[in-house]
Amino acid sequence: MDGQNDFGEDQHVTFSEDGEVTGDLVKIQVKGGRSWRRADGYAVPIGDHGGTWADGNIPVLCVVHDPDTGGLYWANATKQLLSARRDGKVLKTIIISAKQRLDDVSVAAFVAEVRRYLSRYRGNRIIQAKLGEMSGVEFGPSDIVQHYVNVYGEDLIFWQRRGEGFATLLHSDLDWYPEHIGPEHFHPNGRPGLLRGMSVVADTILDTAEAQWLSACFEAAQWARKPAADDPPLHTNVDARDNYVARRVEHHLRIEPDALARSIQELRTETTVDQDLMAAAKELESDAEAYAEALSKSWCEMSEKARRIVTFYLVKEVRVGSPALPIDEQFRIVWRCSRPAAEYGFGARVGQPSVRKSANRELVSASKLRPGDRIYWLSRYGNERGRSVSAVWDSEDTPGTVCVRFDQLMLGDTFWPGELFVRKVSPKPR
Repeated sequence: MDGQNDFGEDQHVTFSEDGEVTGDLVKIQVKGGRSWRRADGYAVPIGDHGGTWADGNIPVLCVVHDPDTGGLYWANATKQLLSARRDGKVLKTIIISAKQRLDDVSVAAFVAEVRRYLSRYRGNRIIQAKLGEMSGVEFGPSDIVQHYVNVYGEDLIFWQRRGEGFATLLHSDLDWYPEHIGPEHFHPNGRPGLLRGMSVVADTILDTAEAQWLSACFEAAQWARKPAADDPPLHTNVDARDNYVARRVEHHLRIEPDALARSIQELRTETTVDQDLMAAAKELESDAEAYAEALSKSWCEMSEKARRIVTFYLVKEVRVGSPALPIDEQFRIVWRCSRPAAEYGFGARVGQPSVRKSANRELVSASKLRPGDRIYWLSRYGNERGRSVSAVWDSEDTPGTVCVRFDQLMLGDTFWPGELFVRKVSPKPR
């Protein structure tokens, strides 16, 4: 661009492929000299160009030339500005990493990355790009993305990656925290303990309209969960794995409050013969503040460091299968303390929990049952009998549910956490 007509853009660059113009175009702001260097890279001041760099229909890149290294270093200014805006921040400078070098070796990767970003400005990708800016996600060109606005004006986004065995729900009212869902998370009859017209998909409570929309999206995207023969191999979704483990650990602690103490005892036994495990335990426990949190606070109150300590104690191993598997099959947790007994599913249940109240009975949910509780059960004919709870644990076969063993029998019935029981009230101490 002629310097007299420079409005924060020094070059317009058109991409070509095999000698043919592709139609991809970017603007570039170029800086040169030592003054742009910082301790960890380079910085380009935005000045009054923030609006045009972020909201124009052509993205802007910043490139710095370092005379001492002779190198060119680049960053996507438009992407940084939109990301900061989503977080409620106003950038003053574009930060360029020293690792983002542009040379003969990296130019092919540079072209591929920029052209991939430019695809968001074409056709249906424009809508996906706006949804991605809103939710903080960068959707791929082959991803299936659907949008829904509920009666409260809250945004829901359905996201299906090609070849991935589960989908993702993003909800504005949940701060866009990704909820990974599979066919095992849809339950036609809903779960007990919820308000009429509400249902739960994975751990998210939805009203009827939201659940129907989500179910329709999930069914329509069924074909996309099967990897195509010519698709590149899909890598494990690390965020999905970490979120899955975090949710399971939180549920594990809620259902089995003594699980942490038992797991710590088990770990102490293991470290007597496993030096690597002992070293890992000492390193984590060296943070006294996080260690105290892990032992005293609930999962939702803990810092990330404390959660890492708790997860280390509880989880012995996470086995990872093919990305094409449903999420509850793709990730399998091996807990440090083994399960009390084999499981029986909902279909094996004969009769149902009694909810007949009396003066010495109280109504509790399945998640609040503890060994030693005396509960009451209705047979298939409606006859009531007492049962003693001998063990309670979170289900392996249906994650998110509760297993209860009665009367020392090797029988663990499966229940939703909100299913109600009547329990005999313990006499108050005098």
